[in-house]
Amino acid sequence: MKKGNKKSKSPIVFALYGIAILLGVYTIFTIYNSYTYISSLVAQGLVIKDELQSVVVYYVDASTPYLFYSIVVWAIGYIINKLNHITNTVKIFDSEDMEEEAVVTEATNEVIE
Repeated sequence: MKKGNKKSKSPIVFALYGIAILLGVYTIFTIYNSYTYISSLVAQGLVIKDELQSVVVYYVDASTPYLFYSIVVWAIGYIINKLNHITNTVKIFDSEDMEEEAVVTEATNEVIE
């Protein structure tokens, strides 16, 4: 197995994935808090059918930003991981090409001498 075939992620990628998971958990937490708040309003006499737009806006306003942030942070980590993989692959191919050129050059020098 070649050295470059190991799939190791950088600490930055792990940190970004961790932050994305935490933001995802917080998104679920805000959805739950929105549910409990709306449930308490229903217990006080709110009719959801009459205030459906306000209820939906409340849910969306509370949870969408954190959902968006978690997706974006995960995507940034994914992009960085792919760029690292591409960079490592290019380095491997460049080193293999240089080794082949060295062998060809040595063989050419032996033929010339």
